[in-house]
Amino acid sequence: MRARLAIAAIVAICVASCSQAGTRHTSGSRLLFSGLAGEPDTLNPMFSNEADELNFSHLYMSYLIENDDRGNAVGEIAQRVPTPANGGVSRDRRTITYRLRTNLRWQDGAPLTARDVVFSYRVIVDPHNNVATRVGYQEVESIKAPDGHTVVVRLRRPFSPFVQYFFGPQGVGAIVPEHLLRSVADLNHASYNQRPVGSGPYEVVRWARGDNVTLKANPYYWRGKPSIGELVYRIIPDPNTRLEQLRTGEVDADFDVDPQLLPVLRTIGGVRVALTPVNDMHMIRFNLADPVVRDVNVRRAIAMAIDRKTLIGAATHGSGAIVDADQPYNGWAFDPAVAKTHYDPAAARRLLAGRTPEVTLAIAPEIINGSALVGAILQEDLRRIGVRAIIKRYPAAVFYGASVRSGVLASGRYQLAYDAWWVLGSDPDDSWNFGCDQSPPAGLNYSRWCSGKADAAMREAIATIERSRRAADYAIVQKAIAEDLPVFPLWQVRVPDAYRTYVHGIAPSPGGSTFWNAWSWSIDPSASASR
Repeated sequence: MRARLAIAAIVAICVASCSQAGTRHTSGSRLLFSGLAGEPDTLNPMFSNEADELNFSHLYMSYLIENDDRGNAVGEIAQRVPTPANGGVSRDRRTITYRLRTNLRWQDGAPLTARDVVFSYRVIVDPHNNVATRVGYQEVESIKAPDGHTVVVRLRRPFSPFVQYFFGPQGVGAIVPEHLLRSVADLNHASYNQRPVGSGPYEVVRWARGDNVTLKANPYYWRGKPSIGELVYRIIPDPNTRLEQLRTGEVDADFDVDPQLLPVLRTIGGVRVALTPVNDMHMIRFNLADPVVRDVNVRRAIAMAIDRKTLIGAATHGSGAIVDADQPYNGWAFDPAVAKTHYDPAAARRLLAGRTPEVTLAIAPEIINGSALVGAILQEDLRRIGVRAIIKRYPAAVFYGASVRSGVLASGRYQLAYDAWWVLGSDPDDSWNFGCDQSPPAGLNYSRWCSGKADAAMREAIATIERSRRAADYAIVQKAIAEDLPVFPLWQVRVPDAYRTYVHGIAPSPGGSTFWNAWSWSIDPSASASR
């Protein structure tokens, strides 16, 4: 589900030395990094509701395709990306054929074959397994492995984003080993989810909860063993502590830096910062099942009360851009004619017509950077129009919990939520987020919004590969969102990733994972270590 871009450049800035750079604390064959969302909810991306875990999993799991640092789809365990031109997609657009590489092995040395892909598909569609969403996979009519290196998928109907979803960067779930999991009765609680065996460039060695996840270079990786022998992901929930450890040299990289810390980051010498424009959209999400905010005038008044320019300046320090749609402003599906909601507190008060509603605003500071500050600014903006906002803070696992009994968004136990979604993928399909059939527990339509017009447009868009037709359909969806306001867009992010200048090869994908090319990372052997 993430990043809808045509071609987006990554801006790399070598920061001037304004403060003393820390001494490196690690050896040349070991790289320590922090960032992301802190503690993972699981290490099996099939069962994760967190974009950061899906991103992280590209270090140790394998996918059929990846998206590179220019947003282009490239083969990973598939030899190439199926297209009509290369015969991988049939004329009727319903048969997709994948040719797997012939030198694939799991991290335990067992061969990875087409049977594993078929098995992994069946795990995802099994209703007993608590996967976050089955978008894409539910379009499959049949799947077979005619030989060990070929997977043939027949779709129920043409589904244009299928290749991005089906064990690609936009879907949930990586390919898992049949030989280890076929006899496991309950995959939801399998020990595999804590220490998965994958086929990616690195292998999970240890998950010390609350401290780190340690990975070692995989000697069976199809490209060959990576040059960095060990990666250690330090679980540090506090973004200030993460940045301080980058400054002192206790970590070599800090991914997804809190934008509020950019002024401090820019004073640290010997560090590069990559600002990658991605489909990371920050929104106010409304729960349309709630009796107060189901009133569109209340939603519109709240939207008009928010001073986005001031908010973005305070929260992102130049890494965010105002957007008025659910599509990124630099993506091919973005409609520049979409109606804009302007800051107008006087008009907001008129819409409320004397009402002074009280609402709750759910935030999750440990997973969405800057949530506390954003919440405070929104609270003050709403106070000015007579709306009392009560902020409720939740741990990430509760905020995004998959269970309709315990997850805040999934259960609908909120009125407003400061939400963000980061789509690891390059297709503009948003049916997973706004489709009428995607309300929990079926999917991730946490707003519980159902627009007949928008739903029809989304369905039409995924049934054709003609870009102009799809863009017209997504313009209809954007217009409907602007009118109904199931969400109010705040900004689109350029993700700041920071790493020491002796680390080479890091090239985050604007349409995929930060770690898509971790196999090629290296450390300058001349970089000294203090221990």
